[in-house]
Order: sequence, then C-alpha cells, then structure tokens
Amino acid sequence: MSKSAQEEGEYELFHNPGYDFRRLIRWMKGIDPYNEKNPIAPYFIPILALLGACFAIEGYINAVGRHVDSNWTNFEKGPIALKKRLQRIYSKLKKKLDCGQGIWQEVLSLFKARVEIAHPKLVHKTERRANEISTLFERVAQDYPRSESERICEQAIDVLLADSGLQDLKDQWLWGGYVGPPRR
Repeated sequence: MSKSAQEEGEYELFHNPGYDFRRLIRWMKGIDPYNEKNPIAPYFIPILALLGACFAIEGYINAVGRHVDSNWTNFEKGPIALKKRLQRIYSKLKKKLDCGQGIWQEVLSLFKARVEIAHPKLVHKTERRANEISTLFERVAQDYPRSESERICEQAIDVLLADSGLQDLKDQWLWGGYVGPPRR
C-alpha cells in the first residue's frame, strides 16, 4: 500500500544519479543539430555529452565504492581524485588497476577534458601555424563527439560493474518510498 508523502514515517530512497546522466547522453543522440527549434546550441552537444559521461561514471564509482568499502562515506568526504577512488575500489576488490592503458586511461583523459570545461580560461594567443587555433568547444567536438563520450562511459561502467560483480546495478537507478511508521 502506497503512503502519502505527507504521512510521518520511515521512508527509504535508492537513487543512482549516474543512471540519469547515462540517459541524458542517449537522449542527445536524437537531437538534430540543424533544427533551429532545439533548446541546445549544436556546439554544446559534445560538451554536455562529455559532462554527462563524467557524471555517470562518477555516480557508478560511488555506488560501487559504497558496496565494496564499508568506510566509503568517510573516505569520500571532500574532493578525492578519480584515480584515488578507483585505486581504493580495486584494492578492496584485490584486483589490479591499470590506468596507463585501456578504458581507465581513456576515462582519465575524459575527466581531464572535463576539468578544462568546468574551469574555462580566457585564451588569447598568436601562433604560427597552417590552420586556425581551435576553441575548447571545437577540441571537445573533435576528440569527444557525443558517441565517443557515450562509448567511454558505457565501457567504463561495464568494466567497473563486472570487476566488482555488481552488474545488477547497471540499470537500477531509483526506488524507495514509505517503509513503516516512525521508529520510537
């Protein structure tokens, strides 16, 4: 029986926002960049896909971290570098983590691009070259088109969940509700 959100009691929530960011990336696949009625400027699509991929990966890292490390909540206080979080998870799993190649190297590069987006800097430079200097938006579109951000995101999440034996978390994203009267 469903209880009203207005009724005092014990409520439970399980929500992995990482899943929602995966959905955002897939949603952007259907956007026609040449349709003038789009609410998103075409050059923002790769940027939003990259950010969505990073947020999704981080959401799943935190979900797995909470499952494999009973002290994850204390560890996660404050900004912790992505590589350190991965190292902690893999040490708890007693598995080798290689960030020098493969998907984790790609993830770290993706997150490096995220830092450039999240902390934009004014660029004013002159260079002798054969073509124009690319803007941040052009570099992201070239290196991380929407489909590439999605590929890295999905592959990283698949590897993380397989390595931790938590594949059932991939499509679990939201549940909860009233669980009973207040505890006294």
